[in-house]
Amino acid sequence: MWTAVLVMGIAVIFEPIRLGLAVLMLNRPRPMLQLLAFLCGGFAMGVGLGLVVLFIFRSTPLVSGHVTMAKIQIAIGLLALLVAVLLATNVSSRKTGGRAPVDAPVGGNAGVAVMEPAPASSLEKVSARIRQLLQGDSLWVAGVSGLGTALPSANYLAAMAIILASGAAPAVQVQALVVFNVLAFTLAEIPLVSYLAAPQKTRECMAALHEWLQSRSRRDAAALVAVAGCAMLALGGTGL
Repeated sequence: MWTAVLVMGIAVIFEPIRLGLAVLMLNRPRPMLQLLAFLCGGFAMGVGLGLVVLFIFRSTPLVSGHVTMAKIQIAIGLLALLVAVLLATNVSSRKTGGRAPVDAPVGGNAGVAVMEPAPASSLEKVSARIRQLLQGDSLWVAGVSGLGTALPSANYLAAMAIILASGAAPAVQVQALVVFNVLAFTLAEIPLVSYLAAPQKTRECMAALHEWLQSRSRRDAAALVAVAGCAMLALGGTGL
């Protein structure tokens, strides 16, 4: 169980949204408090929801012997390899639609048609309001961002399934849940400590890491997912 939980936790560390929000917290007023509020929100969601799952679903077939941890690990590994193939072959790429030329004549008249700017839509107003909140100094925004970041993802659900199917004692399962969440927020925990010694250097390193992750191609992401999938298959195979 522990190796699988560590693999899932490490896979979550470099999620772009999670890292991007950590960088944002460092660049808001009172960055230490922002990061702390962000972490509190994340742990409240990740650990709290995990405890509910552990103690409510304990009597389900998942943990009563019908589904073993090895089978779950193999299923997760196969699913990860499928996702890696889709990423590598660019199956899920967005379709692009044609756009009319900017200087095309309108209504048969030669020349360029001058269009008046369209009024801001409701979605644009909401987006502007969200940007304003994120650029402010409210700790509530940081806490809510942490809550949103820790909402159940594929890695989180996979880790919970593995912990449930392990059959370990409740105390050990809770420890595994906490370890997973500590790993998941590594890139918010380390800056919280390093900022005390080198605030500017911490901002620069986090921004550079975020920029590097954004520059990675789909095939790079596919390779990482494939490695994680192979690791889960290996763990599952040894447990059969």
